[in-house]
Amino acid sequence: MDEKVRQTKREYMREWRKRNKDKVRAAQERYWEKKAMESTNNKEGGIRA
Repeated sequence: MDEKVRQTKREYMREWRKRNKDKVRAAQERYWEKKAMESTNNKEGGIRA
């Protein structure tokens, strides 16, 4: 990808995250809940995802 395109995309996402802090927080929460469940399943001998 061209450097200008990457920079523009980075700036857009930075602004989007500022405007949508609640969505970012919710996505992070879902991510870590999922990772915790995967970790628990792996410790119990469950199927590795």
